[in-house]
Amino acid sequence: MKERSLFFTIGLLILTMGVALIIKSGLGASAWDALAVGESNMFGFTVGTAVFVNGIILIFINAALLKKKPEILAAATIFVIGALIDFWLLIVFKTFSPQGLISQSTSLVSGILTMGVGIAIYLQAKFPASPMDTLMVAIHTRFGLNLRTSRIISEGFALTLAFLFQGAIGVGTIIVTLTLGSVVQYFYPRFEQLFKTWGHRPSLR
Repeated sequence: MKERSLFFTIGLLILTMGVALIIKSGLGASAWDALAVGESNMFGFTVGTAVFVNGIILIFINAALLKKKPEILAAATIFVIGALIDFWLLIVFKTFSPQGLISQSTSLVSGILTMGVGIAIYLQAKFPASPMDTLMVAIHTRFGLNLRTSRIISEGFALTLAFLFQGAIGVGTIIVTLTLGSVVQYFYPRFEQLFKTWGHRPSLR
């Protein structure tokens, strides 16, 4: 349990740093994060708060699609994610504002790599996933669609909302969508092996 908690905490810390770097690049964020930025600008609350509110709404949407009780523990995951996003955006990167295409692109690429590593780490803990990730599975289960189509639908839903709320949609949105999965796929087995090694290491007495 200690290893799971450690991977969960470190993973979310790295993941949310990546989200912040992508947002700060000014080139566009992933679909759900772009929506959160739009809501933040429109309603005046923080990006992390918007992420949390969206997550709570999705918990109930997912429950309806799956015909199950709402996964309350997922609220804790999305709360931590929202709080950490605000930590990076409002404290660590408060004055960070990349200027020029090279600096913006560097921030975007660094964010994608960091976010992918964070996801690969936090998934090892097998704790409740974020409601955004669960939506794809809920659509897949409810309508019998394959996971690829279900992901396209869930991302399309988020992008539509982001457009309506004048979110941070740009070329970066496309780049994140096309590359993030590959980054996670590359790093996931490496951290899976590390997690197994830690789980079987002899205890010190």
